[in-house]
Amino acid sequence: MRADKDSIDYQVNLVALQEMEEVVPMTLRERCCLRKWVRQGNEVESNPWNYMDSDGMPLNYLQAFRIRFGYSSGPWDYWKGSDTQLLWDEQSHCFLSKDEFF
Repeated sequence: MRADKDSIDYQVNLVALQEMEEVVPMTLRERCCLRKWVRQGNEVESNPWNYMDSDGMPLNYLQAFRIRFGYSSGPWDYWKGSDTQLLWDEQSHCFLSKDEFF
């Protein structure tokens, strides 16, 4: 199914994509895949793998992409500190606190 490029939703998604590209550091591969995802008519705040955070909310495409392709944490998490950093649970496809994880 092709996305309706004239729809309001599609235009809103393009604006969200542009905002994310301006603010969030990402690799060329991440940027290309994110653009393709949005141009197919999907929202930036969704992901094709149905990955969720510890509250059960869907991860955005870039967060899920980074988990899916091998780096669940990185320099974007440095400010959290090791005490509050959540861990990815592959079985339930969501982030868990250290207490829940172990």
